[in-house]
Amino acid sequence: MEDLTTREQAENKLIDMIVEHLQTGKKFPTENQLIKDLEISRTTLRELLSYYKATGIITSQQGSGRYIEMPDISKQIANTWRILVRAKPSLLMDFLEVRSILELNSLGKAMQRIDLEQLQYMGEQVRIMKEKAEMGQAFVEQDGEFHKTLFRVTGNVFLEQLLTAFWELFADSPIEKNHEDLTTVAYQHEKILEAFTRQNLPVLEDLMKEQFEDARFRIAKYIQNYH
Repeated sequence: MEDLTTREQAENKLIDMIVEHLQTGKKFPTENQLIKDLEISRTTLRELLSYYKATGIITSQQGSGRYIEMPDISKQIANTWRILVRAKPSLLMDFLEVRSILELNSLGKAMQRIDLEQLQYMGEQVRIMKEKAEMGQAFVEQDGEFHKTLFRVTGNVFLEQLLTAFWELFADSPIEKNHEDLTTVAYQHEKILEAFTRQNLPVLEDLMKEQFEDARFRIAKYIQNYH
């Protein structure tokens, strides 16, 4: 069994290899090659690899091997907290507070960077929302695509993933699935899209604040009924 120093040296080498392959995009070495390069046992190697697999940095493609990728923390956050939210719905209020701060402060940047193709895509989501609302059907998927487009527009990967995680937590909760006034929500999104198109930041901020206030009300109502 390797001593701690040997393990630490091996992990440092492994990190260097991860950085190199993240930059080049090349396939990661096989397990046998890593054992030889790092001079450690298969058991120790698998222990080290398991951590980076869990974080999403190392991914496996069947028949192709291992690759190094930028991790998607949105999945990690959503999957971890989804269960806790079901046990303690009041956590949704905490997530909403963080989401509102981040999203409101990113609107200016999103407005500067958004292009015609993205506006058209958001417009298509709004069109489907309105159609579904008229039929009394929920449109969580389109609502998500609308907001996730705005998250991507910021150009900040970390911010995008955080906001996406918060969105997924709301989408998976009864707060979004059982919305009472679908038509109002659909037209709210149409107004948000219009504010983006007209490059009217003050109006956009007011509209987003209205959405967050509505979400706070629905969360509070849900928590009250939950107890």
